[in-house]
Amino acid sequence: MIRGARPRFPSVRAAAAVLIAAVLMGTGMAPAVGASTVARTSAFGIQMLDADGGTLQAPAPLSEWSSGGTVENSSASTSDVLRLNTTQTQGLTSRAASDGAQATIAGGTFQLRERVPVAFTGLRATCATDGSTSIAFDTLTVDGEDVLDTGKLAAGYTVSLPMSPTWGSTRLIIGERVVDRGRVQVTALRIEGEAGWSEIWRVRLGVAACTPTTAVAPSLVSGVTVTAPGGGVLVPGAPHVDAEGAVQAQNVRSAGSASSATDVAVAHAADGSSSVSIGTFRQVPDTSSVGEYMWSALRVYGLTLDVAADGTSRVAFRDTGSAVFVNGVWINTGTDLYTGLDPNGAQRVRVHFNERVPQADGSVLITALRYEDLTGTYPAVSLGTVRWSPGTTPEPTPQPTPSPSATLPPRYAFAVDAVGPSAIAPAFVADRGVTGATVSSEARVSGANVTDGYAGQVAVAGIETSSSVTRSSVVLDAVTLYPGTALAVSLTDVRLTVTPDGATVTTGGGTVAGQTIAAGAIAPGTRITVPGRSAVFTLNAQATTGDAQTVVALDLDDRRGLGAHVRVGVVTADAPAPAPQPTPEPTRPPEPRPTGSSGGSGLTPGPIGKDDVRPAAAAASRLATTGSDTSAAAALAVAGCLIVVAGGAATVVARMRRRREA
Repeated sequence: MIRGARPRFPSVRAAAAVLIAAVLMGTGMAPAVGASTVARTSAFGIQMLDADGGTLQAPAPLSEWSSGGTVENSSASTSDVLRLNTTQTQGLTSRAASDGAQATIAGGTFQLRERVPVAFTGLRATCATDGSTSIAFDTLTVDGEDVLDTGKLAAGYTVSLPMSPTWGSTRLIIGERVVDRGRVQVTALRIEGEAGWSEIWRVRLGVAACTPTTAVAPSLVSGVTVTAPGGGVLVPGAPHVDAEGAVQAQNVRSAGSASSATDVAVAHAADGSSSVSIGTFRQVPDTSSVGEYMWSALRVYGLTLDVAADGTSRVAFRDTGSAVFVNGVWINTGTDLYTGLDPNGAQRVRVHFNERVPQADGSVLITALRYEDLTGTYPAVSLGTVRWSPGTTPEPTPQPTPSPSATLPPRYAFAVDAVGPSAIAPAFVADRGVTGATVSSEARVSGANVTDGYAGQVAVAGIETSSSVTRSSVVLDAVTLYPGTALAVSLTDVRLTVTPDGATVTTGGGTVAGQTIAAGAIAPGTRITVPGRSAVFTLNAQATTGDAQTVVALDLDDRRGLGAHVRVGVVTADAPAPAPQPTPEPTRPPEPRPTGSSGGSGLTPGPIGKDDVRPAAAAASRLATTGSDTSAAAALAVAGCLIVVAGGAATVVARMRRRREA
């Protein structure tokens, strides 16, 4: 037996482990904090416990903060505490303040008795009062071999050391995060021996704890937000900025859940533009070997969100083919909404892309990716969020309020146009674009209906369009699109009116893609999406470029899916595209008039007009009898050909017989 070793009795070892755990839990003792009052933020560099849970090294250097100024402490080094065990560190610091806590260790070497050495440099652990955490190492080795996996730091991982025949198993827990008495606690590195047996049972290196603030104001720009099914905020937007500036976080972790992100950066510029980038995000509730391929897993790679000063937003991915894994599959990121179903066809998850939600204060909350678990089992996730408001851009030059006698620039009003499988040229166009038009000038067009013909996908009935210098309008008694499909539209009494004071759209009610539209006015930019489809409906769509304005009562954009774009009820400053004209037939030179024609039909050479076509039977009855039957002649010709072929075949057969006989 090796000198100093004790015999191993599994039953005694197990009993000791249970006793230690019971004592720690029964007293409510947390090794990091010994006082009855829990500090709001705290940090320390190292702590060690012996086989019985006793203190070998108290938390040091320890910094705790509850109020007042920032608390900072440091230690030059720590040395061995037991013979034949190496427990050395250098350059330890801790900081605790109102915004969070941090612990750092420049370097350390640990070799528990009869086990391989563990060494590291540049250890850092940080937490913030918004609930976010981060962990980093410059190097981490076991017996000289690199075991640092930066891709797993955010989620945390475990490395098992070789088994000791005397002291049993030893593990490294890297990137540990827990919730302790309401506080988020992060430990950069924990060296764990067998409780009740290993001389040094536990070593904790780089520990920071923070009490999240109870109320968090929405950030201007934030990276990761994770919300528990019960409504509790696990990560309320981290990292984030609330003014001009930029923040980066190598690792962001949701305490108490399986959510983590790496390489997260947020920024807000002086011109009002904002950006967010996320290297990876993982939420893998199942910790089995196939957990990341289960339906419950959400994995996102290479996400960026850019929001311009004018509020326009763009979401992109580094590799669109393998960007978002959810519901057990890689999904299409070229749409605005993905809905995942379970094996029974029930909706299970939803993923929104480039979501824009108007807020009560007039701002717009733009989210690059928002994940919902419709079963209520796993946390909701928002990645890349920007709170944009018109006030972030330069104020436009005030314009005089239009008077009742104000006029409109030249505009066109028409009932419908469509591109794609059911193509329709702009129909029932009212054009007021006449130079020198007066207030009383008006173009008005009305008619029964427009359809896409036999396809039966687009139908507009009871049409009236008008345009003048004071008012442009489109009135449609009924609108029907894609009946019997998920894109089905049925609306009555659709009215679009544009005046110098603005644009309004009203309907008599109906449905759009399964959603009920109440009778009355439609808010500008009302947007409806179809679960699992790329189609987007916009009611009262309004767009302005300079002095040119376009208003559409109903806009269906499915160019990524069906390849279709349908607009119903349009007033625009842009001239509608003309309908394609048929290619004219080439002119044929005059032919000589036949001299032997019978009867005085008065026919002359030239192309056949639509009134020149007569039924075939009538035309045949007027033909002169010539004594020849063209159909019989054709039959005789075919029969002759068959005789020739048969004769040739007989000749060939006779020659082959003679050769065999010879």
